[in-house]
Amino acid sequence: MKQVLFYLLATGILMGRGQPSSNPVRNVATRVYFTRVMGTHPLGLNPAMLGYYGKPVTVDLFKGKISERPGGDGNHDNTGNLQRLYAVQIIASRDRQLVERTRKEFNSRFQGIPSVINNVDSIYKLRVGDTADRFSIATLRQSLIEAGYSDAWIVTVQAPLAGLESIPRFTMTVLGGSLDAGNNAVSAQWINRQLYGGLDLRDPGKKDKFLSVFTPEVWNINLMAGMIGLGFTAGNFDVSIFELKVISNMNLPTAILDVLFRGVKFDQARDLLKPNLDLLAVAPVSVHYGRQIASPKLTRTIDRFYAGAGINLLLGLADAHLEAQQLEIATTTDSILIKGRTRRVTNVDSDSRLMAIRGAGLSLDLGFVADINPRLTVGLTGKDLFGILMWPDRTVTEKEFYLQLSSEDLDDIYNYDDSLMDSLRQSFVLMDTSYSTGPDVTIYPSRFILGALYRLSPELTVDAALTHYLRNDYQDGAPPLLSLGLEYVLAPVFPVHIGVGIGGLDGFRWDTAFMLNIGSFQWYLGYGESRGMFNTAKGVNFSTEYRLLF
Repeated sequence: MKQVLFYLLATGILMGRGQPSSNPVRNVATRVYFTRVMGTHPLGLNPAMLGYYGKPVTVDLFKGKISERPGGDGNHDNTGNLQRLYAVQIIASRDRQLVERTRKEFNSRFQGIPSVINNVDSIYKLRVGDTADRFSIATLRQSLIEAGYSDAWIVTVQAPLAGLESIPRFTMTVLGGSLDAGNNAVSAQWINRQLYGGLDLRDPGKKDKFLSVFTPEVWNINLMAGMIGLGFTAGNFDVSIFELKVISNMNLPTAILDVLFRGVKFDQARDLLKPNLDLLAVAPVSVHYGRQIASPKLTRTIDRFYAGAGINLLLGLADAHLEAQQLEIATTTDSILIKGRTRRVTNVDSDSRLMAIRGAGLSLDLGFVADINPRLTVGLTGKDLFGILMWPDRTVTEKEFYLQLSSEDLDDIYNYDDSLMDSLRQSFVLMDTSYSTGPDVTIYPSRFILGALYRLSPELTVDAALTHYLRNDYQDGAPPLLSLGLEYVLAPVFPVHIGVGIGGLDGFRWDTAFMLNIGSFQWYLGYGESRGMFNTAKGVNFSTEYRLLF
């Protein structure tokens, strides 16, 4: 199983909602924030996972020394090592083809157990297994002897077998994208039965049934999208460019729908509350770095420890807010009255290009992962910490309008030409002003994720995560998200991931993802639903990603 797990490290599996991700497995129920995996771009990356590649950095906390642990062939026990791992050597020969055939046979009989061929003094040594538990490796040796590998014996190694050979030096994400849309009222079942079910709103009973789903005071509609054009890992580094993240949220008072379909009673004014729309579009450029940290103090309690950090350059494309501060409608027996006041704040000029860079900012990522033992891994990630976008200028447009028309005027409007309609519009606008507010900032969405992984068997892994959203301008007030997920790997070529999340931005969601792993090519495909399941779901997520390994 560890061979599969470390292979997945290089293919990238992470992420929780809060920002869009193009990687489907990252979206699984966190969505579960897989703590042991390494992505090729920062949409949910725990940078500590990059430490699974390469040699550990030795930190002697007592002497204040920091150095890179030298490599070794691992064929003897060096008591000076800070960390002792065990493996089973099943064959040593100068005939490389013989050793490779043995390894192929072993992998077909014992799927999921890591194996590596070392070349020491022109002798090829096949070693399998990877654990700090001496008893477990002794059990594995006995099983191998019973399986016919009579020369199997225990050796001490200085680094995990599923190291440099299993984790590619270079990986590249060439294309990925996701779309996450949801609301708090309309489900697929309602759409099928009402919009496509012979709708006849002339019947008052059917009209009531049509509007019965809009029970909340506000109809919330949210849309998030993510896209990546190029991202790659190179050793312990991760770089991501050509990304796009869009977060939008609209609150539409359900009273507006009631007025549209039921009308307004005479002499009873209706307050349509305050509809609003928020939109943020950002193109991040990110760099991450992670390493394994070895220390005598750490290795007394855990097998391995990893740490990483990253910086994200946030290129702001758009930040817009539209709010109706007042919106009322009233009717009498012979007239209709509409009055309101709106306010729009944006940095987007209607005459400028849509994808122009209008602001910039920075955010930080921090990550820590600990392999407590061969079965248990825990991790802590801070994503987009201290994230701020600075805008050099914002424009505020305020409008106030008051319109009162008699029943005779309403009849005449049908015959108005364009010039009369323009004159009518200008007549009921009391105020239309725009002014600049100067520089401003947006607090970027950020969060902490505490995760854990437990390997139940070589084929089955359980993930759990708790996500805490920090205060920001777009996803503030969301409760913590608790996520649980399963990873089933019957064969490395087709892992399956499923998960559920409770709390957070959606209340409830479930996700599933599949990976097609063929040699150096990997294709991810994911689907999820929120606030219900299947016909009762009120939100959906689609995502895909293509990746190459070298």
